[in-house]
Amino acid sequence: MAQRTILKALDRKKINAFLELLDQRKVKVSRAIIFGSHAKGKAGKDSDIDIAVVSKQFGKDSLKEMFMLREIALKIDSQIEPIPLTPQDFKDQYSTLIQEINQYGVDYSIVN
Repeated sequence: MAQRTILKALDRKKINAFLELLDQRKVKVSRAIIFGSHAKGKAGKDSDIDIAVVSKQFGKDSLKEMFMLREIALKIDSQIEPIPLTPQDFKDQYSTLIQEINQYGVDYSIVN
């Protein structure tokens, strides 16, 4: 996994606010991983902020979890694109999403 990313201060504030709302909703996030164009350093002004939200609480109803994360993200900024994942999801060696995150993803704590 990559060790750094290019995130503007405003984007960091948005991600912090999003993660704070998750905490208020009692979502226990074990990892937050930035991936996509921001992690690759290729983000433009209209690029979304792809963020994998990893929690052991996820995995029961992925559609419901995705809608819940999106609803919270929209309270901050429509460019935040959260994806719910479980730690077990990272064992799926055939998932192109997991491959992308493993290759280019940046743990948010590193850039925070």
